[in-house]
Amino acid sequence: MRVALCVITHRRPAGLTRLFGALESLRFRGSPPELRIFVIDNDPEGSARDVVREIAGRMETPVVYRGEKRRGIPQARNAALAVALGWADSIAFVDDDDVPEPDWLDELIRVQVESGADAVTGPCPPRFEVPPPAWVEKGGFFESPRWPTGTRRHVAFTGNVLIRTESLASMGELFDERLAQCGGEDSEFFQRYVWSGNTIVWCDTAVVHVQVPASRMRLRWILSRAYRTGTTEAYVARKRNTGWRSVPRLVAVGVSCVARGIGRLLATVVLGRAAAARGLRNASYGAGLIAGSLGHRYAEYRHMDGN
Repeated sequence: MRVALCVITHRRPAGLTRLFGALESLRFRGSPPELRIFVIDNDPEGSARDVVREIAGRMETPVVYRGEKRRGIPQARNAALAVALGWADSIAFVDDDDVPEPDWLDELIRVQVESGADAVTGPCPPRFEVPPPAWVEKGGFFESPRWPTGTRRHVAFTGNVLIRTESLASMGELFDERLAQCGGEDSEFFQRYVWSGNTIVWCDTAVVHVQVPASRMRLRWILSRAYRTGTTEAYVARKRNTGWRSVPRLVAVGVSCVARGIGRLLATVVLGRAAAARGLRNASYGAGLIAGSLGHRYAEYRHMDGN
């Protein structure tokens, strides 16, 4: 079995080095798959080239470096697929702010073989760069939802997923490049993936930790992420329903979210800061749904954070 580990990166040398340290520690109970690591550098200046060259010199697993000068996460993910599809039986995506546990890939492969699923995804619990404020921890803003292994899912995320390459033949379009710096391209892709007849199952023992920098533990970032999520979900709904037919429903849901969020905000004195932040997040998500239903897309990744 040939497995391509696809990593896209943009000016995160420390994160990339940390990720490769985790990939060197991968372990397998039986015969390991044949692995190759494909790194797609989305910095037009090629800032990851020297980092990857240095890392590749000590790795037993072959490492392939490619540059993708068109700025955008889906552009980089499509570039990764372009170089990996002709070689791999399965493709695993993991990001440059992630740290997989040693059994991560072995567990994904095991569940894929046992379930016959086209794709397998797993949890991405946070690993904080610095201790989070009490209201962030209490609010659970970075917690990763979990389900029993084998649960069918309607979506996956590229921070932790294994995909059978032959299942991609059913996809007329891969990652939607119109979402360039918006984020949410993985959610959009995997919803279409399921609509195309493919199956996704959950593997709760395939764990990837997401590094959370201090810059994200702020209310402004939490609200902007919620707003972007709303705009992307509206974009997906409009795309699936061919344009404007879904707009009234999206606006109604958005207004409801804003109203509930404001109601929770008004109860701040009783419920506390974490509850107030959740209310604001709900309202921000609703505002994103309304804006997205009218065609707005928010470029969350115009500026990258972390290292």
